[in-house]
Amino acid sequence: MKHTAVSKLLFCMSIFSVVGLSGCGAGDSVQAQSTPSTLATKDLSAFVDTYWYVPTDYLLAYSYSPSGSPKASAVNDQTIWHFTSTNGGYLLGCSFASTNNGASWSTATIIGSVTANNSVSLGFYGSMLTVGSGQLTTSSGQPAFLMQMSTGNGLGGLTHWAYMLPITSSNSAWSSLPGTNSVSVPTATASGC
Repeated sequence: MKHTAVSKLLFCMSIFSVVGLSGCGAGDSVQAQSTPSTLATKDLSAFVDTYWYVPTDYLLAYSYSPSGSPKASAVNDQTIWHFTSTNGGYLLGCSFASTNNGASWSTATIIGSVTANNSVSLGFYGSMLTVGSGQLTTSSGQPAFLMQMSTGNGLGGLTHWAYMLPITSSNSAWSSLPGTNSVSVPTATASGC
């Protein structure tokens, strides 16, 4: 009986929300939203072949090692994203990250999504799965991803939040990334993913 009532309420809500009416009985009302935020995805084609990096102010991350003393220690985490394609609200590309001043880079394939309300969820598929979540927003008047991520396997890990900003060859950081020993974007991304 309870399952049938819930099913009827959900059916009623879906019908009324589609036609823009309210009232499903028992004091419940549903109002349809006709704003673009109700769309499931947004056009992300402008992101194809763009690069993103961590500016100096957001390099701070924390690394965890159970054998370390202390177990949590501050590191610089420079990360580069290169988006190579989009489809139906999904972003695809490569990620390159270094926590040792650019001496070595870990790579991962990015498969992520951006909803119409600018919520972001990115999966980084490399030696382990990392999930980053955040918001597509602006910082200092330019587009930005405000992201949080944690990765690890219980024996070690990393937690980082940052604004990811776009970077092009006209930006001085292109040839000398913050948090590295003058590593350029082309050098950091040379291995592909």
